[in-house]
Amino acid sequence: MDLPKTICMLPWVSLETTPMGNTRPCCLATDEITQADGSKFNLLTNKLGDIYKSDYMVNLREQFLNGEKPETCKRCWDEEAAGRTSKRMHTDVRFKHERPLIDFTNTKPDSLWFIDLKLGNICNLKCRICGSWSSSKWAMEEMDYIKVHGKDPKSHIAYQWLKDGRWPRDSEVFWENMSELLPNVRYFEFTGGEPFMIKEHFDLLQEAVDRGFAHQIEIHYNTNGTQYPEEYVDLWKHFKYVEIAFSIDNVGERFEYERYGAKWDEVEENIAKFRTLRQATGNIKLQICLTVNTQNVYYLKDLCDWANTQDFDYHHFNMLHDPRHQNIGTMTADAKQLVIEQLTNAEFTAKHRIEIDNIIQFIKNGPTGDGKRFIRLMKQTDDYRKQSFAESHSEIAKAMGYDE
Repeated sequence: MDLPKTICMLPWVSLETTPMGNTRPCCLATDEITQADGSKFNLLTNKLGDIYKSDYMVNLREQFLNGEKPETCKRCWDEEAAGRTSKRMHTDVRFKHERPLIDFTNTKPDSLWFIDLKLGNICNLKCRICGSWSSSKWAMEEMDYIKVHGKDPKSHIAYQWLKDGRWPRDSEVFWENMSELLPNVRYFEFTGGEPFMIKEHFDLLQEAVDRGFAHQIEIHYNTNGTQYPEEYVDLWKHFKYVEIAFSIDNVGERFEYERYGAKWDEVEENIAKFRTLRQATGNIKLQICLTVNTQNVYYLKDLCDWANTQDFDYHHFNMLHDPRHQNIGTMTADAKQLVIEQLTNAEFTAKHRIEIDNIIQFIKNGPTGDGKRFIRLMKQTDDYRKQSFAESHSEIAKAMGYDE
C-alpha cells in the first residue's frame, strides 16, 4: 500500500497525557481526545489502553490514511509550511527503525509503545510562556491577581487547574493501567510541570527496572534545569537511552525574567553536573530545547552562542504556538520587521542558520497582531512581580508597543 506523504506514525503508536489528566494523540495536537458523547476522556477513570483504541483515534488514523490533514494537527502543518521539520517529520526520522513494524492499514492497532507523560502541574517556576495548566506556582499567582478586586481566589479557573493537576496522585486506575502497558513500552517522554519534582515517575521507572523492562525503554525529559535529582540518577543506567533536554530560552538576566524563579548560575551548575553524569554512564545525551517566542526571538544570537559553549549533543528549536500572544507569527508589524532584520544580519553557525531562516519564514507566514493582549498580560505580571519587560528586553518591548 502506498501511504500518503502526509501520514504520521504517532496515532498508531502514541498517546499524551496532559497535566490536567486528559489525553491527546501527541503534545502538539490542538484537541483533546473525546468519547462518543463528546466528553473528554479523563485518566481518573479511563484507561490509556482504552483511549488508544477509541473511536476518536480510529477516525484520526482513517483521516491520515485518506490523505487528509486533520485539523488537530494544524501546528505541524503550519511549521511544515514555513519549511521547518515538524514533530510529525521529526518522529519519522527519530523512530525510522520502528516504522517498518507499523501496520498502517490497521486502524485498530494494539501497539501503544510511545507514551508522553505530563504527570500533573507541579513546578517551581512561573515561566512567562507557561500558565496554571502546567505550573502550580503560576496557579497560585493567578489566584492572587483577583484578590486585589475582592474576589474569591477559588472562583478563578486556576483553582480548578490546581486541583485537576493532582490527578496522578489521585488515580489508581492510571497506575494500574501503566503496569499493564509497561511490557510494551519502548519510549517515555516526561515533561512538565517539572518532571524531576514528580516522584511518581521515578516509582514507575523503578518498576520498569524491577520487572526487567528498563533495557528496552528510551526516555526523554524536558526539564527547566533547576533540579538535579541526586537520589534517582542511578536508575537511569538501567535504561536503553536517556535524553535530558534543558528548556533554556535566553541567557543571564533575561533568562531569569522569562523563567521566573530560576537562577541562571544554578542552572549552569546543574548542566555541568549532567555533563559529568553523561561521561560516567554512557547512555545519557543532553539537549538544549529552546522555545522560540516573542520575548526571546530577537535575542536568539546570544542564546545560540552560549549553547555552542555547552557541549550539548543536540540543539532543538521548538516553536511556541500557544499562548497565541507569545507566538512570533502574531507579533506587531514593527516587531516582525525588527526581528527579521536582526536574524537576517546576525551570524549563526551553518546548522543554526537553517533553523533561523525557517523561523523568519514562520514569522512572515503568521497573522500580524496588534500586540494588545501581549502587552496587557506582560504588564499585569510585571506589576505583580515588580519587574519591567521594557528594561530587560528593551528592543522587542519597544517594537511590541510596551511603552505606548
